[in-house]
Amino acid sequence: MANSFKNAFSENCNISTASPNGYTTVLTCPSANASKCVLIGLHLTNTTSSEVTATVQLVDSSASSNVINLVTDVPLPANSMLAVLTGDKIILEESDELRVVAGTATAVNAFASYLLSDNT
Repeated sequence: MANSFKNAFSENCNISTASPNGYTTVLTCPSANASKCVLIGLHLTNTTSSEVTATVQLVDSSASSNVINLVTDVPLPANSMLAVLTGDKIILEESDELRVVAGTATAVNAFASYLLSDNT
């Protein structure tokens, strides 16, 4: 079993009609080799000079009620960063997704750190 530390970055996580439900997909756990992603950090940054809000979702691809909000409309003060998973870990299975949306266009960036574990 191989383990690799990785990261994923999405800039300008704003409402988009092109993405699922308007959310920006920050991370999709690979769908091969019995992959699991251990989400060990998620940081949201507000790049504007005004307070904005952000929502973080997990999509469980194997469940019938598959959308879970981790935080909803959490306020991000101007020019600040928020650590969403302070000390906690979340396991993503194959094809599960981590999504972020900001209430204001081009205001929020997301950075996820994770451990990818698979059978390669």
